[in-house]
Amino acid sequence: MQCLPAHSCRRRRFGALGWGLAIALLQPLHADASPPATQTAPASPAAKALAPTIDAIIDDSKLKQTEVGVAVVEVATGQVLYSRNADRGLNPASNAKLVTTATALAVLGPEYRFATKFYAPAGAWRGSELRGDLYIRGTGDPALVTEDLYRIARDLHARGLRKITGTVVVDSSYFDADGFPPGFEQKDEFASYRAPGGATSVNFNTHVVYMRPGATVGAPAVATVEPPVPCVVLENSVTTAAGRKAPVQAESEVRGGKLHIQFTGTIGVDAGVASYRYPIHDPSQYAGEAFVAALRDAGIKVQGKKVGKGKVPAAADLVSTHRSQTLGTLIRGVNKHSNNFMAEQVLKSLAPEPATADAALDVVRTHLSSLGINGSGLAVGNGSGLYDTNRVSASQLAQLLRAAYRDPRYASDFVASLPIAGADGTLRRRMRGDGTKRRVRAKTGTLNHVSALSGYAFLPDGRVLAFSILMNGFPKWQVGIARRTQNQIVEGIFSTLAPSP
Repeated sequence: MQCLPAHSCRRRRFGALGWGLAIALLQPLHADASPPATQTAPASPAAKALAPTIDAIIDDSKLKQTEVGVAVVEVATGQVLYSRNADRGLNPASNAKLVTTATALAVLGPEYRFATKFYAPAGAWRGSELRGDLYIRGTGDPALVTEDLYRIARDLHARGLRKITGTVVVDSSYFDADGFPPGFEQKDEFASYRAPGGATSVNFNTHVVYMRPGATVGAPAVATVEPPVPCVVLENSVTTAAGRKAPVQAESEVRGGKLHIQFTGTIGVDAGVASYRYPIHDPSQYAGEAFVAALRDAGIKVQGKKVGKGKVPAAADLVSTHRSQTLGTLIRGVNKHSNNFMAEQVLKSLAPEPATADAALDVVRTHLSSLGINGSGLAVGNGSGLYDTNRVSASQLAQLLRAAYRDPRYASDFVASLPIAGADGTLRRRMRGDGTKRRVRAKTGTLNHVSALSGYAFLPDGRVLAFSILMNGFPKWQVGIARRTQNQIVEGIFSTLAPSP
């Protein structure tokens, strides 16, 4: 059982990327050749000028006990402009998502789409009735949401379906099993950013609880779950208090195959409606129940009492298909908003069916090796960077960034997925000065005692630099100092190599 403030869960919008559009899956891409290796000598005038600038920023910071690894490389030439502990393997936090997304674009292609298919037993759908079960088969779509299920249900209704004599059966055999990715067992956190994965997953495997105050002080608060699924049970004892605050607590426990969430505390009568996002415990069950709700709302009766799990029969009719947006679009959710669930789904999709995390990680290692990246100190443990699972050096990340930028088959999609300094994603409030705003695209990374920033600096003269800044081992209260130091390093690159006239 876990107890935590209900408002501590990070928020994710179901429709944040605008899902839709359909296209066939294409074959994997393979790099024709590795990019030229980075060069370390002789030192250029730019490198000689940059070293004292960055050294002074790091040495003057208060991060005295922190392991700091920094690499700055000119993309066009491979010239190393700055290096400090650049070959030391450090925890990259969410900078691991750069490895995942760059590999996925190279292996699957930016045009790749995930397909979720719906089947009926051969000949079972006659007129308005489907005599038997309706099957869902997922292939790891990281962005399937309730809206998509409702669209499928309405389409089936428009084609005349009114009754399913069986139930909804979920086929998640494309992955080896539902469950947490590697490393997620390190902490038992009931948080939306720590959701399990599965081949058939909906709403990032999270649900939303809405809590609204009663009409008067002392009245019970009203809690509802969206989507309304039987596998999530709310036990609500929150009462209405004066004011606007909502100090609500939540405890979770799986009992009898259902996720029970007990809410306690108060919510202010003037607080309005509060919303809390939580992970679900059984991806396939949740997906099936969400689709049953969509079918019933669309006017299609489902006679079966419970959602089933199993494989699509060998003799089955395909009745509908949902295809995700392209991978090139989906990875914007991974990198701009640092979505852990999406990163892990994309990673596992790299492996052949039935996909395992180990097989997917082998694909990543093979890809990095194909780029000529030295694997010394490299440990790729999961796709999101959550918890203490990965080790990578600043030099390795800079080389990966350079290689991705130089591959015209997916470079534009990869760069477009990164947060824009001072404008969007996790960098919208950072580096907002005239010199850096919209001239930096980079991925952030944050864990306890870990902060990272890696990406591209676009100098006014047209030069593009790949950089990586990894920081490990500082006290948690110094995370703000770590981020400011990263900002100063990037700003120092611009002030040194592209000074204002």
